[in-house]
Amino acid sequence: MKIVISILVIMSLLLVGCAVESEPAKDMCSNLEGPQKEDCYFENMKCSKISGDQLRELCVVELAEAKKDITVCDLIKDDEIKGNCMKKVAVMTNNQELCNTIENQYWVNNCNFDLAINNNENDFCSFISQGEQQLECRKEIALATNNPLLCEYLSFIEKDKCIFTIAKKTLNVELCPSLKEPINQDSCKLNIAKLSEDKTICKDINFDLIQEHCLAYFET
Repeated sequence: MKIVISILVIMSLLLVGCAVESEPAKDMCSNLEGPQKEDCYFENMKCSKISGDQLRELCVVELAEAKKDITVCDLIKDDEIKGNCMKKVAVMTNNQELCNTIENQYWVNNCNFDLAINNNENDFCSFISQGEQQLECRKEIALATNNPLLCEYLSFIEKDKCIFTIAKKTLNVELCPSLKEPINQDSCKLNIAKLSEDKTICKDINFDLIQEHCLAYFET
């Protein structure tokens, strides 16, 4: 009989121990008040416990990005915040197709811009409806990839700057004649002659003063 009682006591102690271990962890934010409590829930991504609508939805953005799950963004009601959420997940997962499922055009543009730059993918720039941002997208990729053909999309001033920069970076003197202004062409040749330490380029410079400057550089 004593053995049976001892076994029952041991079993009851084990059950109590299990019950204690299975109790949910104490909410570390519950003892805080006001903004501190809200911030605590935000930092720990306990979004559903946040009372403020905007902060709760911003928390969901962080949660969706951390989970890399665009469906989490569906919990957001605000159009602007939801667009930002979808954009962040698209960039995080490097999935350009997700960009064009966003309803807010501002975030469609920013999503395609970021992924175009991240992947040096000019085609993604085409999905940007804002003109200046689309051109900036193409310019960034042109300079990153040293592709002068992409400079053709730009205004003639920006185009010349773009080509000039690529010519100097790649020491490609053959790009210089594609500049609009003759003086810029010669300036381009002068720069490349100096950078490449190639005196022979000086003879192809048409402006006398620039050619003299080029030749003098190699005589010093």
